[in-house]
Amino acid sequence: MEFTERKVLVLIRSRPFGKIINFEGWRAAVGMIGMDHEPQMLFMGDGVYALLKNMDAKPIMMFKSTYESFDGRITVSKRSLEERGISDDEIFEGVEILDENGIAKAFIENEVVITF
Repeated sequence: MEFTERKVLVLIRSRPFGKIINFEGWRAAVGMIGMDHEPQMLFMGDGVYALLKNMDAKPIMMFKSTYESFDGRITVSKRSLEERGISDDEIFEGVEILDENGIAKAFIENEVVITF
């Protein structure tokens, strides 16, 4: 069986506090880069809280810096931010904010979707 590189959408919907699943999404995305896949992280719902600058979460910062060092793409739902009253200056720099059309395009462009 031959290995095939894939475009993978890593969908983060879980909140980063009280559960480990959000961190596992970051870990999976970093691991996929090491396996020559092309992951795109998309934060929606309560997952957007993981992008707050003032969040004190060392595991997220570790995975974020590693992911970005490989030019990993981090995106977030504009609607999810608005629903939670979070402005774009409250989240990390370099995060691409997607409207509904951008989110639809992300689902279409990626071959695989993994949800955390």
